[in-house]
Amino acid sequence: MRLYPLVLVCAAVMLASPAHAQAPACRADTGKLALVLPGGGAKGFAHLGVLRMLDSLGVVPDVVVGTSAGAIMGALWASGLDVAEIERDVKALGLDTLVGRYSAPTPPSLGTRRAILVWEGGSRGLVLRTSVVRERPLNALVSALYARGNLIAAGDFDRLPVPFRAIAADLSTREQVILAGGDLAQAVRASGAIPIVFRSVRIDGRDLADGGIVDNVPIAAARRLGATRLIVSGLRDTSRFDLSEDDPLSIAGQLLNFVFEQPLPSLQPGDIWVSSDVSGVDQLDFSLANIDYVIAAGHRAAASLRDAPCLPRGRVRPRGVVPPLTAFLLPGNVDPELGNVLWLTLGDFGGQSPDLPQFQGRLRSLAQVDRFQSIWLHPQRVAGDSVQLAAQAQASSADQLLAGAAYDRELGPRIWVGRIQRLAGRNAEVTGVLALGQLQQELQVTLRRSYDVMRSPWSPLIGATLTRMQVRDIRDGREYPVIQTADWLAETGIERRLTRRSTGALTIFARQWDEPVFSGSPTALGARLRLQSSAASDQMPRGAVEFEGTRRYWRAAVELRRSLTRRGLMLESVLSAVLGERLPLQRNAFLGGTDVGFPGFKLQELRGAQAAMAALRVAHPVYGPLNLQGMVAGGALQQRTYGVFRDARGYFGARGGLGVTTALGPLALEYGVNDRGRGTLYLRFGDWF
Repeated sequence: MRLYPLVLVCAAVMLASPAHAQAPACRADTGKLALVLPGGGAKGFAHLGVLRMLDSLGVVPDVVVGTSAGAIMGALWASGLDVAEIERDVKALGLDTLVGRYSAPTPPSLGTRRAILVWEGGSRGLVLRTSVVRERPLNALVSALYARGNLIAAGDFDRLPVPFRAIAADLSTREQVILAGGDLAQAVRASGAIPIVFRSVRIDGRDLADGGIVDNVPIAAARRLGATRLIVSGLRDTSRFDLSEDDPLSIAGQLLNFVFEQPLPSLQPGDIWVSSDVSGVDQLDFSLANIDYVIAAGHRAAASLRDAPCLPRGRVRPRGVVPPLTAFLLPGNVDPELGNVLWLTLGDFGGQSPDLPQFQGRLRSLAQVDRFQSIWLHPQRVAGDSVQLAAQAQASSADQLLAGAAYDRELGPRIWVGRIQRLAGRNAEVTGVLALGQLQQELQVTLRRSYDVMRSPWSPLIGATLTRMQVRDIRDGREYPVIQTADWLAETGIERRLTRRSTGALTIFARQWDEPVFSGSPTALGARLRLQSSAASDQMPRGAVEFEGTRRYWRAAVELRRSLTRRGLMLESVLSAVLGERLPLQRNAFLGGTDVGFPGFKLQELRGAQAAMAALRVAHPVYGPLNLQGMVAGGALQQRTYGVFRDARGYFGARGGLGVTTALGPLALEYGVNDRGRGTLYLRFGDWF
C-alpha cells in the first residue's frame, strides 16, 4: 500500500508531460538561411570540409557571405561547382609556389639573372616592391579559376546558383565593403588581398584589401542581408605562438592573426556554429599536405550538422548554366590595345557558349601580357540572355630597376643592377645591365620590341656589350697573376619568345677583343644562335645553349640545369660543355664552366679548347632551411686548339656539405675531392650570374 502514492505521482508526471517533448517542432519556413565563411589564410581550407558535409545533407543556404579565404571557397561553391572540383582547381593554383619566401620576379629580357630587389615606377617615382607574390600570373590564374561563375553572374552575384557576397576593406577609410556585383574574380581577389603578402585591388576608385581587417567573421553583414538564421564555419586555434620561432613567414602569419582578430557578434537562437580545430596551422602554409589536413579537420567538425535541428535538408544545390558570350564592350577610356589582347587571346565567340576549359586556358595565357598587370573581364548581361565583356585592365609599370648580388670564396663579390624602360606608344623596351665583380665587369645595353601576345612573338633587337675579364692563370694548383682581357661586342638580329620563360635569338655580330695571346686588337664578324630558359623545373631546364661562328673561330656552349623534387629530396642534373677552335682567351673552355667549377679543383683551373661536365646535385632538408647536400661529377678536358676531344683527359670528383635556403638566395658550404688527389673548399652565397 505504500507504493500506491508513488505510482500516482509517476502517472501524474507522465500525463502532465507534452507528447511532443521528444523533439522540437520545426516550422516549414525557418527564414533566410545564410552560410558565413570567415577568413584565415590556409586555415580557410577547412571550409571545404564543411561544404562537403552540407552537400551530403542536402543543405543549401539562401546566401553565402565570405571574407578572404571564405570568399575564395564560397564563391566557387556558390557558382555551382562540386567540392571535389573546387579542391582540384584550388590546389592547381600552386599557392605554395606563389606564396612563401620573398622572390623578386626577373623579366625574361634579363635572362637567367636572379634579382633580390625590384623597384617599380609609380606616381611618386620608383617604389620598392615588397609583395611576395607574382601579381600578373596570380591575377590570370584567379580570372581563369572563377571564369565559370563570372560568366553566370554577369556582374550580379545574385544570379549565381547560390547568391554570394564578398567582404573587403577600404584601405583609406577602413570601412567594410560588401561586394555584390562586378567582376567575381576581382571581388574575390580583393577580399583575399592579405596586407604585405598581396597587393590591394582598386575597384570603383577604392583601394580594397583583405576583409579580415574589418570583419573577419561577417555575421553582422549576413544579418544586414536579411538572414534570420546562420551556419558559421568557425576556425578554432588554441595553439600559442612560440617566441623562439624566428622564421619570418611564421611571424608574418602570427601578425595576421592579430590583425584579423575582432570581437565576435553574438549568435541568436537557431544559429549553428561549426568549430573546425586548426590549431598550429600557419596562415601562410599552402603546401598540399597542409591543405589536406585542414580540409579533413573541417569535415570532422561538420559532422555535428547531422544532428542539427530545423535545417532544410534534402535539397540539390543548382549547378547553373554558362550563358553564350557574344562580344567585347570596352569603355572609351581603356587602352585600345586591350581590345586586341582580348580578341587575339580569347578569340571570336560568335554568340556561342564558350568551351570552358579552353576559355580558362586562354585566360591563364594573359599572364604573358607584359603591358598589363591585371585584366578583369567584367561580364555584363545583354539582350538574349547573353554576355558581353566590359573588360578593365591595370597597366604594368613602364619602368623597373632591379638588383642582384652573390659572393664566392674564390671569385669574390659580384653585384648587378638592371634597368628596364618601356617606350610609351612604341611597344619597345630598353634594357641596361651593369655587372661588377672582382674578376669580371660588364655593361650591356639592348633595345628590343616588348614581348606581348597581341604582337608577333618575333622581336627585332639591337645591342652592345663591353666586358672586361681577368682570367685566372692556374697551373698544377699554383696561381699566377691574372690575365687582363677586354671584349667589345655589337649585335643585331631577331628574337622569339618560345615559352613564358624561354627565348631564342639569331643575331649577327661584330666583335673586337684585346688580350696578350694576340697582337693588337683582333676583330671578327659572325653569327650567333642562342636558346635561353630562366625556368628551373622538372618540365623545363634552366640555362642556355649557344653557337657562334666567325672566320677566326667557332664556339658551341651549353649549360643546363634541370630540377626535380620528390618528398623533400631535391635532385638537379647539370650539363656544362664548351667546344671550339682558335678561341679568344676569354672565350676558352673551363672544366665545370667559369663559375660552377669541378670538385676538388679551383675555379677556372682547368682551361682548354674543349671541356664537358655532367653532374648530379642532391639536397635534402634536415631542419628548417638547413640542407644536407652534395654532388658527383664527371668530365673531360682537351687543351689542344684543334680537333674535338681527340686527346681529352677524363676527371671524376665529388663534393658535399651543408646548404641554407634564404630569401636572398642559397648558401653553400661544401668540400670537394677528385681522382687527381686534389681537394678544395667551396663557399658561395647567392645565385651566380
